[in-house]
Amino acid sequence: MKRGHLLGVGALALTGCGSIDNILFAPETRPDQWCSLRPCVDLGGVILNEPLGSFLVYLLAAMSLWAGWQFWKNRGAEKSRYWWAWALMLGGVAAACAGTSYQAFSYELKCAGRSLCVFTSWWEVVYMTVQNASVDCMVIAVAYSSTTGKLRQGLIKYAFANAGLHLLATIYGAATGNAFLISFELLLLFSTPALLAFLVLNGTRYVRHRTRVDAILLGAWVWLFATNALYYAYFGAGLTQRFWQNGQGFYFSENDVLHVGMIGWMLYFFLVVAKAVSDLKDDTATG
Repeated sequence: MKRGHLLGVGALALTGCGSIDNILFAPETRPDQWCSLRPCVDLGGVILNEPLGSFLVYLLAAMSLWAGWQFWKNRGAEKSRYWWAWALMLGGVAAACAGTSYQAFSYELKCAGRSLCVFTSWWEVVYMTVQNASVDCMVIAVAYSSTTGKLRQGLIKYAFANAGLHLLATIYGAATGNAFLISFELLLLFSTPALLAFLVLNGTRYVRHRTRVDAILLGAWVWLFATNALYYAYFGAGLTQRFWQNGQGFYFSENDVLHVGMIGWMLYFFLVVAKAVSDLKDDTATG
């Protein structure tokens, strides 16, 4: 999986850049309009976008990488902790890539030297691929911590198949310039079923067995869905535009709401979940 992931990222970088450069940002936006939509800071000729948002997303990336490293150091023989380490470290890489293109250097990557700004960059394409792989690593981690037998094996097979299909779709989308296949919406289609399955799985197990680890994991999934609900509520209410009108006011976007929630989730995960998660040895365990 790791070797295939690296090859996939390499293929995206080599084949995707030319085609994705032809997809324009919608609605059409000129470089001189970009900074009216979000704050810009000129750092000696390099434009930095959204300083607060960039700080938040890079902080989230650092926290995720650090938490993953701690899981790795303390994994022992626990396969669930091994896969949580990969999930968190890949999530950290994904957050850094997303922050670079969506926020910190969005002008430089999408607008600089162009007549019209483009839809995406290869940083975002890599983000989509790595983030989906992170969720699939979570699937395997949860399979080891919350299931046994055929269900465990089925979840593991699903995770590998899901990662492979998303990778192929993204490579094809980047090579052909298909915007949907390199979009956040496609990422949601591939990742949301797993997150819903976590909620149902740990919720059902907690009702049946009243285990502490299931209660803790259920809390993690509820937090995650609540964070996403706040993201969409903030976006739907148009609060970003209300607070920031043509370069005036305070800029705090729906992405910032998401990242603040995820920073809290990461703290909960490291301080609470990390102390409880381990491999499930018996599906009727109640400890």
